[in-house]
This record gives sequence, C-alpha cells and structure tokens, in this order.
Amino acid sequence: MIGKLKMDKEELEDFVEDEDTSIECLQVAPMGNGKVAILFLLADSDYDTTVSVIFVVDDFNPKTAKGVLFTSEWLTSLSASPSGELFALEATIWIWRYGGKQWTRDQVGTESFRQVWAADPGGTMMVGSSGGAVKLVGDDWRPITPITQAEYMDIHGDAKHGIWVCGKSGSVHKLAGSTWQPLELHRQEVFYGIDVAADGTIRVAGEDGTCLRIANEEAVELEPADTTTHLAVRTYSGKAYWGDEGGIGVEKGNAIVPLEVETGTASDIRTDGDYLYVAGTDSAWRFDGKKWKSLSLEYDDGFKLT
Repeated sequence: MIGKLKMDKEELEDFVEDEDTSIECLQVAPMGNGKVAILFLLADSDYDTTVSVIFVVDDFNPKTAKGVLFTSEWLTSLSASPSGELFALEATIWIWRYGGKQWTRDQVGTESFRQVWAADPGGTMMVGSSGGAVKLVGDDWRPITPITQAEYMDIHGDAKHGIWVCGKSGSVHKLAGSTWQPLELHRQEVFYGIDVAADGTIRVAGEDGTCLRIANEEAVELEPADTTTHLAVRTYSGKAYWGDEGGIGVEKGNAIVPLEVETGTASDIRTDGDYLYVAGTDSAWRFDGKKWKSLSLEYDDGFKLT
C-alpha cells in the first residue's frame, strides 16, 4: 500500500518520543484560495529511520488540517500544481502524486533530484545533481539538456520572465527551450535559493551570507544581517524576504534587516500572493503582511497540527 508506515503504533510512539528524533518542517506548498500542504519529516540523528507527514490545511487553521500522507519513506520536497495536484519528491529519484484520492509513486530517471516545482502552468519540473532536470509533458518526464555538472539546488519562475535555477559553482541558469542559458556571474559559491520577481529581478541566496540582487544582468551584493548560510528568498507584496540559518529578514535598500519572529532556520519560503509561507526549523509559518501565525506537528495518539 502506498504511504504505509513500516512500524506499528507502539513502535511509532517510541520513535516520536525518542530524544534523538527530530521534527523538521521542510516545505509549505500553496494550493490556492488560502489552502496549503505542509511537509514534515521526523528522523533519527543518522536519518536511518524516517517518517514523512503531509497535511493539507485551509486558511492555516489547525481545525481544518487533514493528514493526506504518512510514510516511512524520506520525502524531501513538496509542491502543488495550478490544478491543486500535489507532487512530493522522495530521496532521490521517486515522485509521489496526489490528486485528492490516492497517491501514486513512480521512479523518474537515474539522477539524484533535489527539488520538485509544480507551480508553473507549463508543467512540473525537478532539478538536482549533475545539472540534471526533467519536465513533465503529458504523462512523460522529459530531460532538459544539461550545460553543467554542478548540482542545482532550487528553481523558481515567473510567467513573463521565465524559469530559473541556481546551484553549486555559482550557477544561475534560465530555461531556454530544451536546455539552459547561463547567467555569467563569475562566482563559485553554492546558491541555495532563487526568486524571480514580477519585475524580472533575480535574487539568489547562498553560503557565507551571500545575497545577490540581479537586474539587467548586473548583480548587487546585499549586506546580510550575518554571514550565516542563506537558504531561501521570495518577493511578496513588493518586498523581498530572505531566509537563513538564524531566521528571516526583509530587504531594505542594499541590506537585509532581521525580523523579530522565531522561525528558527528559515529553509524555504513560498507565496501565493496573499500570504508569505516559511518552513521554519520545526514549524510552518504564515505572514499576511502584518501578523505571523505558526503551525506545529504533534503526536498524541496520532499526528495532528497545533
């Protein structure tokens, strides 16, 4: 059975209560009309034993939360298509799909993928190691001709300004037909997060405090709050928000100013236009432009959100 846990209830309770077991919020996937899917991962210190949990929630209200997947497989990335279908990446070559009734699970290629991104109307994409990328066309996953051996870490796009990826060795590439077009930045950092704003500005978040804003192929290096690794960036309501190992900040001028919200590590940031969503250390967060709200995963005779 797809999604079945490889442990009974008693074993699950022991696993959840073990001091070596951590709970991580990995991604929040906007589904439209205020609905989101949230991916949590429970793992021991070596990630030998894992439990992946996906909840769908309306208006970030825990009373509406519905658990749609509980599995012992290690899921690493989650995204929703414009139709509301969920795509979840299992480390590292399996894709899970959920249209509202049941999950399917299929192997895609032989490369190790890192991110799945389904938000583009043109089709779901996955990117990962050795410059590998595939795009779902109909029922087929079609490879995109690589131009690098560097691993891609993130993908984002805008209807007017195209689809972009970023990754190791300073890679920032734009999808051009069935291959990629490089943006030559002459840098070697690892870029972990990328954002394509509605005005065409590209932002990339990287190691050692690297935060770049790119317009007309010219990069401006922003001053970070600290030199920790920056993992994510997203524009929302006319502002750019940056996530790092210590939390989340907002871009002001050519600097990043930290916000006073206790997200912990802000590893992933998404938006549906109405809200900003952040995957914190162990909780999911939503920002409406004024107030923050969080949801955490708990186990009490079953998983639930609080």
